[in-house]
Amino acid sequence: MSKQEPVGKNLRIERTFPEDLQSHYVSNIVVQHDPDVFILSFFELWPPTILAESEEEKTKALMALEHVDAKCVARLVVTPSKMKEFIAVIQENFKSYEQFLQTLGKEK
Repeated sequence: MSKQEPVGKNLRIERTFPEDLQSHYVSNIVVQHDPDVFILSFFELWPPTILAESEEEKTKALMALEHVDAKCVARLVVTPSKMKEFIAVIQENFKSYEQFLQTLGKEK
């Protein structure tokens, strides 16, 4: 019996965005890991609305708060190899962003 070479074909990936896809402002990120996966949780956190007549009332209302809710708007579970790829892509993109800012004469 002869060994057959695996048959393969490179296919182009066409990325699509569903019409109902929502974008969120992520202000808090939690990264966890197990031996086989990384779990990235993205949270939207907004400061509480405090309405008061005086600064003293605002301070009192603020001091009465015990927590601020952070809503998880997305969670990604990736393998360690994809996480390594993700980190490399983010680093390269951020480097490009910083170079772009330099061309505009802005500080980092």
